[in-house]
Amino acid sequence: MAAVSLVALAVSPVNAEPDTRAKPPHGKNPLPAPPQIRDLDFLLGSYTCDYTPPPGGKPAVLKLTTKRAMGGHYLYTDATLEPGSVVGRTSLGWNPVDGKFINQYHDNWGSSGNYTSSGWKDGHLIFKGPLTQVITPNGSGQTTGVKLDLVDDYQVLGPGHFKDTTSFTFPDGSTLQGSYDCRRQ
Repeated sequence: MAAVSLVALAVSPVNAEPDTRAKPPHGKNPLPAPPQIRDLDFLLGSYTCDYTPPPGGKPAVLKLTTKRAMGGHYLYTDATLEPGSVVGRTSLGWNPVDGKFINQYHDNWGSSGNYTSSGWKDGHLIFKGPLTQVITPNGSGQTTGVKLDLVDDYQVLGPGHFKDTTSFTFPDGSTLQGSYDCRRQ
């Protein structure tokens, strides 16, 4: 048990905001990024996305900027959604043990999620997983929210153009669906 704890401590992150510009020391040969991460290259760059909400919702604009991080092992996406002033970050990578893409999300409202994808199939890259969605943000550290099952279905429509159809399934089984139409700037 002690050995497991030491291993976990040895690989724990030490900095919440990694320096993505850091270069490895000369003479070192860092582990190359997994080739599977290239399947996410369509996300690289800056995008403006028009959000079509579910019935009764309000349209919004999502601004995304995605960059390579950690020597290309991950992609970091910083996003801003207006209206609402939601600022979020997504970390995307490849899990070589399970053979799946991973997606970890968090935002300034306090929402967070963890999703996985088995990869592209028939022109779709589908991430699924749990999302804890804050309903009414506040600065007290306590608020109301809901646990949802999220599905993000990405389709590349052309160079610099993709669509993400998002479905939220609530604890009662009801589902809402919206979509983001994203174009590179």
